[in-house]
Amino acid sequence: MPLATVYLTIMPNQMIATIFDGLTRGMLYVLLALGLNIILGLMGVINFAHGAFFALGAYITFTLSQRLGLFPAIIAAALCMAVLGMIMESTFIRRLYSRPPEHVLMFTFGAFLIIVQIIRKIWGDTPQPLSPTGFLAGSINLGFSQYPTFRLLVVALTVLVLIIVYLILVRTNLGLTIRAGTRDSEMVSILGINMPLTFTIVFGLGSLLGGLAGGLEAPLYNIDPNMGATYIIIAFLVVIVGGIGSFWGAVVGGLIIGLLQELTVQLIPGGSSAEDIVPFAFMLLILLVRPRGLFGAEGLFD
Repeated sequence: MPLATVYLTIMPNQMIATIFDGLTRGMLYVLLALGLNIILGLMGVINFAHGAFFALGAYITFTLSQRLGLFPAIIAAALCMAVLGMIMESTFIRRLYSRPPEHVLMFTFGAFLIIVQIIRKIWGDTPQPLSPTGFLAGSINLGFSQYPTFRLLVVALTVLVLIIVYLILVRTNLGLTIRAGTRDSEMVSILGINMPLTFTIVFGLGSLLGGLAGGLEAPLYNIDPNMGATYIIIAFLVVIVGGIGSFWGAVVGGLIIGLLQELTVQLIPGGSSAEDIVPFAFMLLILLVRPRGLFGAEGLFD
């Protein structure tokens, strides 16, 4: 069979597999950026500690999976990050709301550095592999190829979480408070709503999503203490591209950036060296055309 015929036969299957890989990567970005966006949209807190929660979620998953199994460990890690986030907000960050915004920013950045050093102290600097076991280690025939079961689980679980979060935002009193608070938190407080408690719950929800993203990432790539720094930068890029405070902006922005990175690696010679540049280039392009982001609407969940 001529080489050109072989290439044309294989290429569509490779392209579909690449798109699936991009969706898997993008789903992690969506979870991480959505948690960051919820906190930023309502509270105005630029939460660098979110990246540390992501890394800590991955390491807790790594440790607990040996006793609980992988899936229960991921859920437990996400819940641990929710509790840690609520404790951090109610104990420390709440005291800084009346101060200049840069004070909160520097606190969360300092918290990020402290948590990373704690991770290094407990687990060391050596990258740790975590392989799925049981049926999660297998693959499913999708017609075009055998695709890893765990990657499909990441996509399915992320879709389920997004549906739940969306329903919380549009169908519950908490969601109504969050959406109103993104526009005018002072007016919401005047109406008698307990904004401090709302802030704590929202911070916990955002931290849960960050920990969940870290837990799902752990079996896909080797985990290391610096992973939070890499992912938090991508998360901020997703928020800017999608629009601050926008639910759908985080979803669409995360998926696009994940797909662009995967396509760059697979289709462009030497694409691995350009992989980290693509999100920044895409962000600059979006900002030139639409400074508020793709779905930006003055901080509202649209």
